[in-house]
Amino acid sequence: MINRIKWSKRVPQELISRLYNNSVSGICDDELADEVGWALYARCESIISATGGFENKILLCPECGNNIPLIENIFNCPCGFHATWEEFKKSYKGKQLHASNALPIFLTYQKDFPRAKTYGEKLICIDILIHSFHIKNSYYKLLDNYDIEDESVELNRPTGANLIEGSLKEVILFLDKLSDIPEYSQEKKRWRNIIERANGGEAIKQNK
Repeated sequence: MINRIKWSKRVPQELISRLYNNSVSGICDDELADEVGWALYARCESIISATGGFENKILLCPECGNNIPLIENIFNCPCGFHATWEEFKKSYKGKQLHASNALPIFLTYQKDFPRAKTYGEKLICIDILIHSFHIKNSYYKLLDNYDIEDESVELNRPTGANLIEGSLKEVILFLDKLSDIPEYSQEKKRWRNIIERANGGEAIKQNK
């Protein structure tokens, strides 16, 4: 019987950076957009599955895709896959796989990206996903839209921490550098104010 639990890894910064740099240079690399987009999609699926397994005790089988209920502390699929509750918990520990207050964001991407046909549509889906945030008390609400500049919206860490390789600090710095927005523009200041609020008031410090 199979008892391997495979989770998709976080996406390399270099891959995402190459997509954005090409786009800024006017290069619409549809194959690269697919590579990045589907890598993020696989990661979102792992996050959704791990979260569902923990919160709802229903795991998406990593071998065949069936929903497996937890029965007597075991996930047991007809395809041969099985895992105990303890094995399941150990498999995602420390891997940023619990959706927490960003579940609606990952579910929205899971729904929208396969429908994206053009390069522009794919890039928009990717951009919204990696520049979103965990929103307090949003776990059970399907929030497709929210104003991140609204001070009443309580931001937590960026979703990029779940999706992109690196520590939280490294991911925040990566997202800050990702676009070609001029360093002292209003748009850059706006982004930094938002990410600082999500980072508990700690300012972004660039490495000189």
